[in-house]
Amino acid sequence: MNIKDIRDKVENNKHYINGWERMKRSSIIIPLVERNNETCILFEVRAKRLNSQPGDICFPGGKIDNNETPKEAALREIFEEIGVKNIDIINELDTVVRYDGIIIHPYLGVIKDIKEININESEVDHVFYVPIDYLLNHEPLEVKSKIYVERSKEFPYELIVNKENYKFREAHYRSLFYKYEDYNIWGITAEMLKNFLEKLMK
Repeated sequence: MNIKDIRDKVENNKHYINGWERMKRSSIIIPLVERNNETCILFEVRAKRLNSQPGDICFPGGKIDNNETPKEAALREIFEEIGVKNIDIINELDTVVRYDGIIIHPYLGVIKDIKEININESEVDHVFYVPIDYLLNHEPLEVKSKIYVERSKEFPYELIVNKENYKFREAHYRSLFYKYEDYNIWGITAEMLKNFLEKLMK
């Protein structure tokens, strides 16, 4: 293969996240609403009958299908979950790449008419609203943990320097918890929320 062949293969390539083909991809929307003269964020409580994370608090969103852009997936999911079609997308926020092989594309959007909300009870138990000003004035609880890698018995230590004594890098992971009334917003939802709020405080 010569330089021309390489150029033809790579020159018009759109860069993205290395290894994304092996990862699970999803999109979410952080929905803003005007309610009782306050700007609030809408959160969902996942239906109790769901196999994955029943009862957890999340933003509207889900898996990106093969034929969709991340934005198309986010708009489809918010319609499927809470019936909202009339939403103004302000911008895409920072892409999340998780340690467990998940990519999430978050968008910030404004629900223009709160009366449009129609909950799909097979996916969503209920929604609730948290004022932005409350979140900006209440720091989350932060807990730090370590991530351990359990290497297989077949790991070829003989192929690396220092073999079994190789000093692998340690990884750390933080968990955030926002408390609001009887709700605990935590996990990746809290991480995306924190990322958004930090942009407002700059």
